[in-house]
Amino acid sequence: MVEDVANITEIIERRKLGAFQKRVAILCAIVAAMEGFNTQSVGFIAPALAQAFHLTPADLGLFFSLGLFGLMLGAIFVAPLADRFGRRPLLLACVPLLGLCGLLTAASPSVSMLDSLRFLTGLAIGGALPNTIALTSEYAPHRRRSLLVALMFTGFILGSITAGLSATRLVPVFGWQGVFILGGVLPLAFAPVLYLLLPESIRFLVLHRGSPEAIATLLRRLDPALQISHNTRFITGEGISSGASVLALFREGRAKRTVLLWIISFMSLFDIYLLANWLPTQMRALDFPIQTAILVGTVFQFGGLTGTIFGWLADRIGANVALAMAYFVGAISVTAIGLVGHNQALVMLAVLGSGFGILGGQTVANATAAISYPTEMRSTGVGWATGIGRIGSIVGPGLAGILLQLDISAENIFFLAVIPALIASAAALGMGRVQTSFAVGKEATI
Repeated sequence: MVEDVANITEIIERRKLGAFQKRVAILCAIVAAMEGFNTQSVGFIAPALAQAFHLTPADLGLFFSLGLFGLMLGAIFVAPLADRFGRRPLLLACVPLLGLCGLLTAASPSVSMLDSLRFLTGLAIGGALPNTIALTSEYAPHRRRSLLVALMFTGFILGSITAGLSATRLVPVFGWQGVFILGGVLPLAFAPVLYLLLPESIRFLVLHRGSPEAIATLLRRLDPALQISHNTRFITGEGISSGASVLALFREGRAKRTVLLWIISFMSLFDIYLLANWLPTQMRALDFPIQTAILVGTVFQFGGLTGTIFGWLADRIGANVALAMAYFVGAISVTAIGLVGHNQALVMLAVLGSGFGILGGQTVANATAAISYPTEMRSTGVGWATGIGRIGSIVGPGLAGILLQLDISAENIFFLAVIPALIASAAALGMGRVQTSFAVGKEATI
């Protein structure tokens, strides 16, 4: 039967998750993995980089901070451009830029060039990451959206783990440049694959009156049984009224959720980067062998992989409850790190639990941001939540460093990290049950 009106949302919701949707998620996960690699790799090559350029701790701190600052600006100002131009063009621009920055960084002759390229790398990652979340969510049925986004985001965690494993092999043989070369070649090699296989968001095309032929082609890939004629009218069930500016995130009843999402994101990334940056150092301060101290950081990331179960829970009991549970588990586990600091086996279990709760919570927070806003402002909503979170990623490690200079003990630093986790848990409960957000206005059709 020929469809006279094709409701994109209903078509996605009524069918099982298909191969086409899974492929979109896998492509986005690969992009996220390359972003995770390039975000975390600098921490592993810092000693070699400092030796090669005679960098002081302050020089290294600036290098790290410029990357995070670029990532924050990319999330706030670059990622929202996708709400005007599309998810696909932004990803096709940011991924090659990421690769080019990696190769140029490997060839950098000066500290100033290193710093500039680190800032551009951050811009590329900040622009791309929110759009992997938005694109994955827009092809997922609501009943599986949190889980699919959480699984996709494990690509970022896997990329972070790969960065550490690669650095241990590449730096002794090729120097610090080898890590940046790998981080540059992979995105450049993958860019043609993205160009050929990555679709635009079908919801975006309908809302922005894209080509009916392109929409029909994507619908047939979603559901080959659909009969679509040249007279078929495409709708999404969403309205167009608020636009895609940051102010729209506070209109039509979205203000409370936006503020709470920003609090969750800030507190979550505050803890994630505090723990990721300082766990190995503080384990050494507690007289752990250096190999064990390095392993502790990797265990934290592995905990995040297991934390994707909170994405499954979010689809069943609500994202707010799953988020609150995740960060509460994280808070208990971080407390345990401080309490059992001198017992290596118990520390490993506590660190695993911390990654399980806090990194697992972050994957659900990403999905929650995606389902909290309609298509017309989704990249803006996810981008700003990510950008506000990146402020936390800068403040957390910096505050820990200041406290350590004041001779605050390692155990008390971990007790400090409990507070943001508890705040994130409380903010999640205050958000209430999250339903798909639709703007109120004229229904979008084409």
